Amino acid sequence: MITIQQDTLHAALNAVTRASLKSSLMAAFSLVRLDANTNGVMRLSCFNGETAARAAVNVDCNEDLSVSVDAMTLKAVVETLAGEICLSVEQNSLILQGASTKTTLRIVDEPLPVIGEESIQTIATLSGVTFRSLARVLAFASTDDARAVLQVLHLMLDQESVIAQTADGYSAGYVRESIEGPAEPTSVSLPLSFARVLSTLVDDRDKIRLGTSGPNRYIFQITNAESSKDLTLATVTSAENFPSAQITTLIEEARNNTIAHLQVQQNSLMQSIRMVNAMGTQSTFIKAVNGAAKIASAETETGQARNILEGTASGEDTSIWLSAVFLKRAAEACKGELAIRISGGQKPILTEAGSFTAVIMPMMVEGNKDPFPEDEAIAIRLPEMAMA
Repeated sequence: MITIQQDTLHAALNAVTRASLKSSLMAAFSLVRLDANTNGVMRLSCFNGETAARAAVNVDCNEDLSVSVDAMTLKAVVETLAGEICLSVEQNSLILQGASTKTTLRIVDEPLPVIGEESIQTIATLSGVTFRSLARVLAFASTDDARAVLQVLHLMLDQESVIAQTADGYSAGYVRESIEGPAEPTSVSLPLSFARVLSTLVDDRDKIRLGTSGPNRYIFQITNAESSKDLTLATVTSAENFPSAQITTLIEEARNNTIAHLQVQQNSLMQSIRMVNAMGTQSTFIKAVNGAAKIASAETETGQARNILEGTASGEDTSIWLSAVFLKRAAEACKGELAIRISGGQKPILTEAGSFTAVIMPMMVEGNKDPFPEDEAIAIRLPEMAMA
């Protein structure tokens, strides 16, 4: 029999079942495997064909156990319990005994790939804060199945830093953080679904160990002694060639060719983006003029939103049309003050705050008028002087 506290089991299930998947073709994808022995540790494992997850928890155990049951059913049952839970096996069933309840789950005899005791070659160790900062780029990754090369989180590590990049063809996210990295530069493209699961499981105070256990097989170990967290996630990396160098060049060119530099407050920008959305459009106009930063929506049947952003503008007077969707992604990744660099109406802009950079392609808008015509100088016609 195995004895474990409900909150401990629930937390472990909540983590590993994110790597489970209901599938009519592969029954194993919907299972969670429980392995325990008398050393007092139970491991819970799930696999969805791309991501393998394992959680280790401390238990009181007087006999070995190795069973697989439906992951989401077990999670739902555990959520209804409280206090101490006893697990045992009777014939072909897993028995969950609570204080006043008893539930029977059918054991499924289906092979399930799990993370074992592989020999892991450590590449780098990151703090939870660092990884969560890197994960800000995930919003810019492509969700278009026709762009498989862009459906990744691309990491580049060297001795002093780690760079995270994503792109969708219209925008790109870039974050650089300082770490003690590997002796030799290393690049890895993590599947987007894996990266998103990983990002939901990392807290600020966690420690993340990134390593490899074979060709294209990468493992992330997430630990926290204070909360007894012990999670391991593994995946096979993408073989596609992510356009990392092109994105870096695009960012450098946009920074070097900046003609207007706006310093604005994130909350003011977010408020203005909501105003644009309220007009039923995504077409967003940003203008730098006379030291002020202005923003407006395209004119629609509903009306037109116009606002002066809280901030300043320096450099040349210029303007650009953007998609509010991409601008919102960039703003949400920032806090406090952020910079917007404009290189011209038909060139990419940069949005920057600290270690974060987003590059956004402009919208080619025809026929829309400048929402701020009062900014334009009006020529004064002088009467012709009489010839002497």
